[in-house]
Amino acid sequence: MSFLKDSINGESRRDLFEKYKSIIRTNITKCTEKIKTKITDFRIEILSRASKKVKIGIVTGGIVGAVVISSVIFLNIEEDVYKLTISGKNSGYISDPQLISQCLEEIKTDLSGRTDGMEIIIDDDAILFESVDINANKVNFLTKKEISERILSSNICKANAWTININGTDVAAVSSEDEANSILNGVTDKYLSPGSEVISVGFKEDVIITQAAVNIADLLKPEDAVNLILTGTKEPKVYIVESGDTIWDIAKANGISPTELQEANPGFDPDKLKIGQQLNLYQIKPYVTVITKEIVGSTEKIDFDTIYESTNALYKGEIKVKTAGAYGVREIRSEVLKENGVIVSSTELESVVTKEPKAQIALKGTKSIATFTGSGTLSSPMGRIEVSSAFGSRGGGRHTGVDLRNPKGTPIRAADDGVVTFAGYSGSYGNIVKLSHG
Repeated sequence: MSFLKDSINGESRRDLFEKYKSIIRTNITKCTEKIKTKITDFRIEILSRASKKVKIGIVTGGIVGAVVISSVIFLNIEEDVYKLTISGKNSGYISDPQLISQCLEEIKTDLSGRTDGMEIIIDDDAILFESVDINANKVNFLTKKEISERILSSNICKANAWTININGTDVAAVSSEDEANSILNGVTDKYLSPGSEVISVGFKEDVIITQAAVNIADLLKPEDAVNLILTGTKEPKVYIVESGDTIWDIAKANGISPTELQEANPGFDPDKLKIGQQLNLYQIKPYVTVITKEIVGSTEKIDFDTIYESTNALYKGEIKVKTAGAYGVREIRSEVLKENGVIVSSTELESVVTKEPKAQIALKGTKSIATFTGSGTLSSPMGRIEVSSAFGSRGGGRHTGVDLRNPKGTPIRAADDGVVTFAGYSGSYGNIVKLSHG
């Protein structure tokens, strides 16, 4: 210790003081950018005067005392912690607010590329961060990827889209005004007759195209937007008519009634099922009523007359065609007003007969009918036998017949030759034809 005291004379004490004051100032300058919360009571007792000598507390003795002085200078520097809140929900902790700005720019660039260059709007006010007094070593900081995922899932990212507004409600959102107009044209085209002369087409409802900020997930493809406006759903469910189908069979197989099936297909004639025909299996609830006025051309058959010639070669009531007739043809132009494809009114403008009908000549029998008796052998009335209700007990009663089921239009033959004794409605049997086989 005497060596240290002797070496620290008046001049050297001043040099030593200035040297370590400079070291302290340099260290503080380097750490200023990192220190944002607090540096607790930082006090260093460098010297205390007593009989004109500077006393410096040194932990370890010896010649290295001058170096050891720096070890008592301790700067307690910790990494900052910020709590991230998105749309009022605590989303985790971050170490640097600059990460948020970087994530927002990357999200805008990515979403704009995925939406054909649409303007992306992010509600920055919904993203808040605040410094919190938490030990950084006890916090799991969010990565940039995690920050982006939380921003995207919070529903604050929107696209400046073009919307189809119907009676004050935004129904469909798309990427451009041209696309919105194309969708409306696609809706009206569904109700125009091929080859017709369109006088006017429009909507009964108030339909406008406007801009609005919408959620990215609400943007629709053009075909989905057309289906949505026409049917009330993006994914219509249809059934393709197959051979042997009946309205009753189709309805039962899909859990609806025949009446509901007909209501789901406006303008559909249940008596004219065709193989390959598409039928909707749900109640259509279109957002719009498309009003069309067209001049439509149609072809109409003109019935032919039948001229009868009497002949004794045939029995009474028997008729045989001698010369077949031919229908005439009439071309018609009509002004037709429709609402969603259903004719509201039709006015004939003109018609031209392009083919005159040709009368049919038929032979009418005059020969007396002898007593008719059957052969005694009964054949099947239909080519395909499918029993829908057998003979015998049924529902607490007794079924005294056999019900056979076949698709509508299936020919039904008499079981044997005979004479018709009754044709008409008969109670629980419905419409029947009775034959006497003698």
